[in-house]
Amino acid sequence: MTWIKATFIGLILLGILVISAFFIWLAPVGAGYTAKIMCSAIFVNGLSSDRARDEDVLADNNPLLSLITANVDLRHQTVSAHAFGFRTRIAVFRPNLGCTLSDDPARIEQLRATSPLIRPIPAQPLRTASVPGNIDRRAFNNILADAMDEPGTDISRRSRAIVVLHRGKVIAERYAPGINATTPLPGWSMTKSVFNALLGRMQQEHMIPGVDSPVLINEWQSRTNDPRAVITYDQLLHMSSGLEFDESYWNPLSDVVQMLFVEPATAGFAVARPLEHKPGEYFSYNSGATNVLSAAMRNISGSILSYQHIPFDMLFRPLGIRNAVIETDQDGYFIGSSFMHASARDWAKIGQLFLQDGVWNDEQLLPPDWVKYSVTPAPAAPNGIYGAHWWLQLPGSRDKDGNTRINGPTIPDDAFFALGHDGQIISIIPSKELVIVRLGLTRDGSAFDQHRFVGSISALFPDIIARNGDTTVEVENTAQSAE
Repeated sequence: MTWIKATFIGLILLGILVISAFFIWLAPVGAGYTAKIMCSAIFVNGLSSDRARDEDVLADNNPLLSLITANVDLRHQTVSAHAFGFRTRIAVFRPNLGCTLSDDPARIEQLRATSPLIRPIPAQPLRTASVPGNIDRRAFNNILADAMDEPGTDISRRSRAIVVLHRGKVIAERYAPGINATTPLPGWSMTKSVFNALLGRMQQEHMIPGVDSPVLINEWQSRTNDPRAVITYDQLLHMSSGLEFDESYWNPLSDVVQMLFVEPATAGFAVARPLEHKPGEYFSYNSGATNVLSAAMRNISGSILSYQHIPFDMLFRPLGIRNAVIETDQDGYFIGSSFMHASARDWAKIGQLFLQDGVWNDEQLLPPDWVKYSVTPAPAAPNGIYGAHWWLQLPGSRDKDGNTRINGPTIPDDAFFALGHDGQIISIIPSKELVIVRLGLTRDGSAFDQHRFVGSISALFPDIIARNGDTTVEVENTAQSAE
């Protein structure tokens, strides 16, 4: 009977350990995630409280999140979440800044008093056009219908919005129930590519030096012989800063999860990471790099209000983007790695700006060589997969030896992409003059094949080989539509 008693005691101790781990490590993450995601879904995206919890928080997600209790205060526009009354986290909505996590109710009141006033942005609606007559419309519509449909009996794809631009005009768009052309939706890591554009705008306006200059981070420059003080904009944009950072979303204790959903100062957490490799020599895609850039942008701007006006005055206003916010931490720093929300049409405008080499309405918004720089492979990136905060290949397009995988229609070599968690994607294909945006809530990667979706649409359009004034010469389209 001794072994039975020992087993029983062991199980009790194991249970105590699991419960302790939940409340010490997992509960703060779960409560922070629930409060933040629900707050953004309700007050930024305009979804119902039930949909925000059942889909945006719980659908296909870690079942432990079902142990988190959320309370929505529609009057004060806050969401609080806790685990059995412990580790309460609060997210507060502010106009023009979205939702911000905090642990302190008193700090919430301070946050509400610091929301920037933004002058109304004049509308610049995208023009619309019919699908070109030389395109197989049935095949095109079938691709879009399939992308909005579910692959099986289980709901797992959850496509929410699709917009296709051809030569700068909307030729197709589709929306899920409750979503429309003005609904802001999360871009997750597509926000990184927007920060590329913001830095380009700042360089064009002579607010920052060349990309080979060290970033201005007070904590680094103020310390004698801090090896991080030599890290440049270029190295951060190319994800080769050498800073230690764990981008494992499956691990609740990883740097990225702690930074986004536990730490009160997102930028401060990123800036505090130690150096692991010599800057410029090792590629490591991570969200900390973009938030270091956000901190540098804040330091250059002078005041917090000037800093918080940058996206609106330097990018959103020139493009007529009216349905977008970039959310901040409680210190007011933009979470540039992950938390921009914009309508599908507004995300498409970002893509079109890069398709047009940084020109919008005949104005050079980005430096003349900025797009070329952005899509040049990072020196340390394996197989040329990544540029400067833009993907140059879709993940899985090549095997470990760099060979192209033969799986469905091919995507032109000049294509580049902004990618985000849960299946967000902006595809820019200059040789076809296409911008394709797809937004959704797809946590099972097998439920939506980005490569097939983008490749199938691309295959229907002829290549653009020359321009002469307003005349465009096309290669005859002999591609077969994908089945």
